[in-house]
Amino acid sequence: MKTRIFYFLLVLVVFTNKNFAQTIAGNTDKDENIHRDPTHNFTMQRLIIINDKNEMLMAREDYVWAPPSVSYSKREFLKESMENLAEDYGIKITDLKLHGYFSYKYEYHPFATLRSYFVAQYVSGELKAPNWMDEVKWMPISEAIDNNTVTSIKQITKQIMEYPDTVWGGSFMISRNEEGHPTKQVEKFYPLF
Repeated sequence: MKTRIFYFLLVLVVFTNKNFAQTIAGNTDKDENIHRDPTHNFTMQRLIIINDKNEMLMAREDYVWAPPSVSYSKREFLKESMENLAEDYGIKITDLKLHGYFSYKYEYHPFATLRSYFVAQYVSGELKAPNWMDEVKWMPISEAIDNNTVTSIKQITKQIMEYPDTVWGGSFMISRNEEGHPTKQVEKFYPLF
């Protein structure tokens, strides 16, 4: 009887917790549902990588263009996480620096996210698209900012690139409608350091 209860509870957990199911299945390369159907507050890290031609690495998944990011969910140190993210794109980085820390709330679920933005310099490697990305490429910084398809990412990236000697903070409210996820900046950018 105890064994049946255990298996019933295990099946219930697997089917009700998509992140757990992905982990059991070995699909941990990307938390595809963490934004759409979160089950908890979470932290995202975004990495702006600049090469020696003053170009920014941009990645496209479906219709979204943005600098690479990762959900901070593995047992890694912060620097290790950023280096591993760069390696997913086939490259090595140096001079990693924090440039922003932002909070997000959502009108359509009760959870919040914290977003840290780092800037690093490209060192070496041949750029490749990880299996969850449709396309990756180097773009001139102004073009990369213009091609950001998420309002908050575009605003944050522009602020960081225009004022690189400051670590920025700010807050955003995300809603949902038929066209996507409209974003409203609810706290103007302010210097943290």
